[in-house]
Amino acid sequence: MSRQLKIFSKKMQRKLFKIFRIVFLALVIAFAFLIFVYYLNYLFRPFCLKLGYTLCAAEGEDFYALYQAAYNFFHNIFIYGESASSHLVTPYFMPFRYFPASPFLIGWPFLLTNKPYLAYQIYLFFSLILHCLSVYSLYLIAKKFNANKIIFGLVILIWFLYFPLLSEWRMGQFDHLSGMFFLLTVVLILYNKKILSSISWIISLAFKPIPILCFLYFFKTKNKFALTLFSIFFVGLTGIYLLYHQLYNPQAISTFLKTIFALGERTGWQIHFIDNFGIPSLLGEIFFDHYKLIYKIISVVYPLSVLSFYFFVTLKLELKDHLVGISYLLFSLATVVIIHKELWEGWLNIWLPILCILFLMAKTKKERVFLLFNILILGTPSLFYFYEISKTPFWRFLLIAEKAIPQLLIYLFLCLKLRGIILKQKFVKTINS
Repeated sequence: MSRQLKIFSKKMQRKLFKIFRIVFLALVIAFAFLIFVYYLNYLFRPFCLKLGYTLCAAEGEDFYALYQAAYNFFHNIFIYGESASSHLVTPYFMPFRYFPASPFLIGWPFLLTNKPYLAYQIYLFFSLILHCLSVYSLYLIAKKFNANKIIFGLVILIWFLYFPLLSEWRMGQFDHLSGMFFLLTVVLILYNKKILSSISWIISLAFKPIPILCFLYFFKTKNKFALTLFSIFFVGLTGIYLLYHQLYNPQAISTFLKTIFALGERTGWQIHFIDNFGIPSLLGEIFFDHYKLIYKIISVVYPLSVLSFYFFVTLKLELKDHLVGISYLLFSLATVVIIHKELWEGWLNIWLPILCILFLMAKTKKERVFLLFNILILGTPSLFYFYEISKTPFWRFLLIAEKAIPQLLIYLFLCLKLRGIILKQKFVKTINS
């Protein structure tokens, strides 16, 4: 009798835990969506919100750069440099910093409205819809990695509570859209959709070329379709476009390179700028004022060290299964972010798909706690409000360090994971030989 009671008790416990997970998931999704709607109130009724620098900046600023570039591209006006503002069709001019594929692939539909502000509103609507629909992508990843409902619920919470989305959408930036299509690329790779994953990666690159190092993933996996699309739209189109304009504008190629790589005098944006949350910016806070020589050395050594390690991993890693392949894709995307000199608040959105995928892939409680801690710091409002009160160098350092240090920790976490995979692959090779 006691044995039957124990069996019955265990069944009841399993049933109750199952009910608890369903209720928890429903409550978390409801709470996350309510907070998300609360955020949107600040987006659609824009005023200066002292929880983020870019929330007080010009509405749709970066979007207008793409709109102007698309207009210029189809009217034979060079899209880079000051000459691009010669026929202004937007409220003000912003330099365009992406590849010619961006106006060619994704910029031209916005021109159909013939009204820049209406086009910006369409961009907003599209971004919001895609953000909500991307929950299904997260579900498919969770399903593939057998994540339980509580883990999936926490991922949904992270997804809708990510505060930098407000800055991204208010400024009309494209980090979020690039991240959404990168997320879709991961899903399609997991489900063996070779052609669709290639197209999704190209669209992600067109919105913003952050996942450009993912080229090496497609090279290592011998995806000829992805490599062909990349060669046509990013290598070929860029080369032809620049050479064409170089014929009557001798500065065309040099202007393009300066714009794309943020070369030239950028001290005002890269040093002591309160909306620059990159690791190079943090190094500037620590060394620039008192140890300029050390800063110059570190600013060269740091990106070279990161890239050297990246290419070392690329050479040593064998992409034998999806788990390794996805880890390498996340590492490729994060490498571009971690070395970029100008990482605005909106840029932090590119971490959102990386963090959610990592959280769903995590196997231990320690990994999940570590990731959740860093996610919460990256995804909440910055210390901008407190900096505004005193505006001291110390508070500026804290403001930048609050967002830069979690990025560095997450990147180191990725490095250690991949190092472990390489050592494991090496060990298996040794055993087999």
